[in-house]
Amino acid sequence: MPVFVRSERASPADSIQRERAGRMIEDGAADALAPFVLRVGKSYFESSDGRALLAYRVRLGTAVVSGDPVGDSTSFQALADEFVDFCTKQRWRLAVLGAGEGGHRLWLPHRLSPFAIGRDVVITVDGFTMTGRRYRNLRQAVRRSDTGGVTVRFHREGSIGHPLVTQLLDLRVRAGKTKDRGFSMLLGNLLDGTHPNAIIAVARDRDGSPVAFQRYLRSGKDGLTLDLPVRDPSAPNGTDERLVIETVRWAGAHDFRSVSLSFAPFADLYGSQPRSAGQRGSRAALRLLDPFVRVEPLYMFLRKFHALQGRRFVMLRRRQVVRVTTTMLLLEFGAPPDEHRNTKRRFRPGQS
Repeated sequence: MPVFVRSERASPADSIQRERAGRMIEDGAADALAPFVLRVGKSYFESSDGRALLAYRVRLGTAVVSGDPVGDSTSFQALADEFVDFCTKQRWRLAVLGAGEGGHRLWLPHRLSPFAIGRDVVITVDGFTMTGRRYRNLRQAVRRSDTGGVTVRFHREGSIGHPLVTQLLDLRVRAGKTKDRGFSMLLGNLLDGTHPNAIIAVARDRDGSPVAFQRYLRSGKDGLTLDLPVRDPSAPNGTDERLVIETVRWAGAHDFRSVSLSFAPFADLYGSQPRSAGQRGSRAALRLLDPFVRVEPLYMFLRKFHALQGRRFVMLRRRQVVRVTTTMLLLEFGAPPDEHRNTKRRFRPGQS
């Protein structure tokens, strides 16, 4: 049985280990953040029975776990217990970024407190419709994309030919999304051959030029999760919404049951009018993240789909809030690790 590296240096998982983790993800239940376990540069810790694992990185003496474990859920609690012991031996602080409604309970016995940071956004494919008053804004956005001449086509990432790859990478530059910053909700290694089974939804204008695209990842046996949305600033209004709706339709035709738009940060805070000074202060503080992610516009976009689901949590020990929060911000918004910058392009031309 393969053994995942457990060292004081927290060696990143290699391609063979990530391939095995990928099988665990595909065989498990659909989980919006599970595919991001495969991000290059993360380390893995496997349960003693070899049936589950979690992904983490160590920064500033803190081991930050990425989302929930993957694999056999009956092994999750033992895995969490073993990882806590491991961190204690390494003298690492411990935190979890993006624990789910069920997964966050794994850490409660170890005195990690939950702080809600947002909600999953999951569209159930079967029976999804844009009818009704509450979907009016969504219908209007999609209609504007129709008026703008937008069409959408789907590609398997590993089969995209060089001409389209070049167009999409140029589009990414125009959109200002050239850096793979992120930890818990970004896969990285776009169009370099690392993730050939990802699905790319490409929006084209009436002249046939790509103006936006979204990458989706396999989550469980029948789920898709949005990884990276990219849009040219000049793209017709409603293009992003159109891509999502077309993906839901494509998913239904290919036996997928859910499409996750990943995560709506601080959805509960933005979902109601701020009534207290604390709530108003929290909203003001979140604007500090605008250079990295504009939280409120993101929430306003995601709420159009009326698909908010379970909460996501940060798990940490209260006395370590400042240090752990600093570490998490560095992981999410700091410079990409060396393994991303130095990854050689391994793309092999396919058929577009």
